[in-house]
This record gives sequence, structure tokens and C-alpha cells, in this order.
Amino acid sequence: MPKKKYKMSPKDMAMVVDRVMPMEGEWKRFMGRPEERGCWLVWGRSFSGKTRLVLALAKYIAEIGYKVAYLSLEEGNSVSMRKAFREACMESVNERLMLWVEMDVEDMKAELRKQRSPQVVVIDSLQYLGINYQGYKELKREFENKLFIFISHANEKKEPMGATAVRIRYDAMVKILVDGFRAKAFSRYGGGEVMTVWEYGALQNPEGESGLEKMEEI
Repeated sequence: MPKKKYKMSPKDMAMVVDRVMPMEGEWKRFMGRPEERGCWLVWGRSFSGKTRLVLALAKYIAEIGYKVAYLSLEEGNSVSMRKAFREACMESVNERLMLWVEMDVEDMKAELRKQRSPQVVVIDSLQYLGINYQGYKELKREFENKLFIFISHANEKKEPMGATAVRIRYDAMVKILVDGFRAKAFSRYGGGEVMTVWEYGALQNPEGESGLEKMEEI
């Protein structure tokens, strides 16, 4: 699909209506009010609280009125994923959130081309999706009015794992590091308050909060 080209004056730009998510409370303090399209990246090491955080975020986004799809590539419809959905009380957003399993990139695109398709897609995980940076750019270009939330593994240095994830981190409008069951968002829309994903887990990992506080925007 060819890239759209156009010119805008400052007056034209001032007339564009901002399409932002009406975040409130702890979510607004965490990440501000981000644009309702584009790309976010969430990363962290295994057992850091990534899935727990993203499920809570997906549920909140559905609660404020968006239709959400959770593409479960790693765990599918496994016992652990069903347990995570139950613990997150996903039944309360049953009409606005759907679990997608057994789909590859082309299957996902076909679903998103349909009328009334989800506006927000969570992809768990970027490594299992198997696209390179060019594929990522093509996905973003074709579905320019969708929001993609990618979950990524992290290496021992707490950085996104793999060249594609690293490049997406720089492009993402919201970048969220999860460590020791705490999370910090580097957002272009405000926020910045550290969020506790799981109180008991965070208490067992006291170094997590100090590590997040020391990190600078990426």
C-alpha cells in the first residue's frame, strides 16, 4: 500500500481533532491520555508481571468503550491463559474483548479488514508474531487507525529482545517496562507514575521500583 502524502499548515494542524483515550485515575497518572492509534510496546523478563499488567490495561481500555482483541500466540487458549483471564475478571467486558488464537499475521490482517473489527489489538508476543521491522511498518501503514500493543520478551539487561523489538521501542508512542511486578511508562502524553502490577509480587522484589525510578526515557 503506497504511503499517503499531504501538506498541512499550522492552521490546518490546529483544526485536527485530537483522538485520545479518555484515561482517568491511576491509568492517567501512569501513561497520560495517549492517542487511540499507533503502537505501544510493553517489555519485561519472564515472570515480571507483563501479562498481568497488559490484561488489566486491555480490560480498562474495553471498559472505556473500545473493542479489543488479545492475540495469544504463546499460550493460546491454555489453562494458564484461561486462569489469567479469570483472575483479571475479563467476563465483565465480555462484549468488547475477544481472545484470538491459532492466527498468523495474515489471519490477523484478514480479521482487521472486516467491518466493526477491533480498534485495539494486543499481540502476545512480538517474538512469536515473527515479523521484521519492515513488516511492522506495513502493518502500521495499512491499519493506521488501529492501536497495536506489542508484548516483548526482554534480555538480562532489561531491554527488548531482538533487533525488531529494539527498533519498535524507538518508534512506539508509549513504552512500558515491567520489572519485579512494577511498571513504568515512557509516554509522550504525560503520566510517569510507577504502577504496582501485583502487590505481593512487588514486595518480594524490592529492587524493582528503584530500578524503574532510575531509568531515563528511551
